[in-house]
Amino acid sequence: MKNSRVVLVSTRRYSTEQNEIILSLLDRGYVLFCVVGVDCEKIEDIIDELAIGDSITPKFITTTSHPAESVDDVINFAKMLTLDSKSDIDVLII
Repeated sequence: MKNSRVVLVSTRRYSTEQNEIILSLLDRGYVLFCVVGVDCEKIEDIIDELAIGDSITPKFITTTSHPAESVDDVINFAKMLTLDSKSDIDVLII
């Protein structure tokens, strides 16, 4: 089973170079994006914008940002959210 949840751990300020990574994650079918770490609120906004795209074929996702939380707390938060299907959580450093 492919995972549909991802926790993104940001170790640096947002850069447009990260858009390619975000777009590839959207294409992989993740439906929950939880972002923690440096500039996480900005990255969450960018994920939302990229998911909407040209608005002709938007991707329907859920995003959250966690500026003052630990990675472990965000992983636990992601586990508690109910989605259409059960899945594990991928944790990626960006």
